Amino acid sequence: MDPITRPQPINLPARKTRSVVGIALITIGLVVLLDRYLKTGWLALLILPGLGFLLLVGGIRYRRMNWVVPGGILSGIGLGGFFALSVILGSSMQYRIGILLLFFAIGWGIITLTSTQVSIRVAWWALIPASVTGSVGATLLFSPTRPVDFGLYLFTSLGLAFLGWGIADHLLGLIIPGCLLSTLGPGLYLAWGSTQEVNGLAQVGILVVSLGLGWGLITLFSRLHNERFLWWPLIPGGVCAMVGWGLYIGGNPDNAVSFIGNTGSIGLIIFGIYLLLWRKGIQH
Repeated sequence: MDPITRPQPINLPARKTRSVVGIALITIGLVVLLDRYLKTGWLALLILPGLGFLLLVGGIRYRRMNWVVPGGILSGIGLGGFFALSVILGSSMQYRIGILLLFFAIGWGIITLTSTQVSIRVAWWALIPASVTGSVGATLLFSPTRPVDFGLYLFTSLGLAFLGWGIADHLLGLIIPGCLLSTLGPGLYLAWGSTQEVNGLAQVGILVVSLGLGWGLITLFSRLHNERFLWWPLIPGGVCAMVGWGLYIGGNPDNAVSFIGNTGSIGLIIFGIYLLLWRKGIQH
């Protein structure tokens, strides 16, 4: 066959991209045209989430993560903007921004969820921006937006994201900050979240003891990464517990016995879970 007339190979990725772009342009044109006649004022707000949904469907259909990522982002921002601008006019700007950020976080979560069907490697990394944006949105929606409330949502959600990612991929380097951050958030809130006046030493003691429990969680979850438990985190954990108890006793001696008993009970729960895991012989 003559080289000039020989059929050229079809570039399938390029054809798929052109098809998705073509469908997207047609959809945008139809929505804009329809909104001009109906004059709803909200129909055009569905363009962004519609594009995101289209990219997600195409990414799942053709197994392309480079479509899933912008699809999830556009879906989250689009739905967040739609609901933020569609709520009752009396709603505050803080409430609207909170809704936008919360849906933006959901969009990042969709990326992680969809990646389980598209790629061999799950996009756990998307949980990090999801936790950051979601924590800010939750603070604006469900709290009086004090710094301590922001710390509770941010550090706890970041810690759970790192912890989940580390457990899923057996990465001790992510499990360690996950455990510490997961206890740092509640520690800050318990120490400074109360409206009652509390001694500064007692507040610092609560935070330090909370971090000590975080070090204990590292030992607990280390079995998911190693064949044996890692014992060295109990050293800084024990030091934090003793120092924290000392600070709390110095700042609030009247409630010291109750505080030590409560934190000691949590420590016993962690140790009991360790014994169960040790008996089961869990290995990664």
